[in-house]
Amino acid sequence: MNTLSRYLLREVGAYLLGGLAVVVLLLLGGVLFEVLAPLLARGADPLSIGQYLAHRVPEALVRGLPIAYLFALLLALSRMAEDSELKVLLASGIPRERVLGVLVGFGVLLALVGFVAGESWVPRELQRANQVLRQAILAKPRALLQPGTFFRDAYGRTIYVGQVDGQGFGDVRVLSEGEVLTAKRGRFEPGRLVLDAGMRVTFDGSRPRTITEFERGLLPLEDLAVSPPTKPADLPLAELRRRIVEYKKFGRPYHAEATAYWRKWAEPAASVAFALFAVALAFWMLGGSRSLGMVGVVTLTFFYYATWSVFRIMGEQGVLAPWFAAWGPDLLYAGVAGLLLLGGKR
Repeated sequence: MNTLSRYLLREVGAYLLGGLAVVVLLLLGGVLFEVLAPLLARGADPLSIGQYLAHRVPEALVRGLPIAYLFALLLALSRMAEDSELKVLLASGIPRERVLGVLVGFGVLLALVGFVAGESWVPRELQRANQVLRQAILAKPRALLQPGTFFRDAYGRTIYVGQVDGQGFGDVRVLSEGEVLTAKRGRFEPGRLVLDAGMRVTFDGSRPRTITEFERGLLPLEDLAVSPPTKPADLPLAELRRRIVEYKKFGRPYHAEATAYWRKWAEPAASVAFALFAVALAFWMLGGSRSLGMVGVVTLTFFYYATWSVFRIMGEQGVLAPWFAAWGPDLLYAGVAGLLLLGGKR
C-alpha cells in the first residue's frame, strides 16, 4: 500500500468510526423505542433489555456501515477540497482516478464484509437476542401484570386479569364477539396463556346460547409475545428464496420478501456507489468556489436514508419492481457520479 492510499484511508477511516458509532446509536434507539420501551414500562428486567440490545448491535453495524461510509467520504473529501489538498494532488500529476480507485476498492471490501456478516453473524445474534427476550419475559411474567390489566391474545380477543398474587393470577375473563370465557386461575407458558377451571358462554345476540365448563384451556398470546415478529429483512437469503418460490406457487403476495432479498445485495453494495459519488462530487466542486460543508454532508447522507426508506416501502407494496426498489438508491448515486465524472473539468 503506497503513501497516498494510507493517507486517504486514514482520513476516511477516522470519520468512518465516528459516523458508524452515531448511526448505530440511532438504529438501536429506534429498536429501544419500538420494541423495548413497552416492555420496560411493563416491568421487564433492564439487565435483560441491555443484553438484548447488545445482540442487536451486529445488525446495526451491518446496516449502518454504508451510511457511515458515505458520511465519512463526504466529510473527509470536503475537508481535503477546502484545504486545497485535492488541487495539490492534481498539480502533482496524481489523477482523480487514483483517489477513486483507492476509495472504491475500500468500498468493495466493506461491501463484502457487510454481506458476509449479514448472512452469518447477524442472523445468529438476532436469534440470541430473541432468546434473551423470551427468557426475560417468561422469567417474570407477573411483573408484566397488575390487577385490572387488559391485553390481547393472538386471535384479537381481549383478556382481563382481575387478581394477581404470588401463585399467578385469577379472575380471568376473555371477551370476544359472541363469546365470553371465564376462569378461576391462569398462568403463562411459552407463547400461551393456560386457563384452569373455566366456563365458556356463547351468545345469540344478547341471549346466552351455550354454556360449557372446562378444566383447562389454552390461549396463544400476541401482546405478551416472547419475541418481536420476524421481518423479511431479518431472514437469510436461503429462507427468503424459499418463501418467494412458495408464495408465487400459491399466488400469495411476495413483494416484501423479494424486496428484502434484493436488499441483501444492494445495501452492502451501496458503499461502492457512495465512493463513486463522493469522489466525483469532490473533484467537480474544485471547478468553482463551491463548498459542501457539514450541512451538505448531513443532507446528502440523510437523502440516501430517505430514498432507501421510500423505495423499500414502494417495493414491499408492489408499486416498484422488487429489484429496482432495492437497487434504486444505489443506481441514483452511481448515476449522479457518472454525470459528475463525465462533466467535470478535472
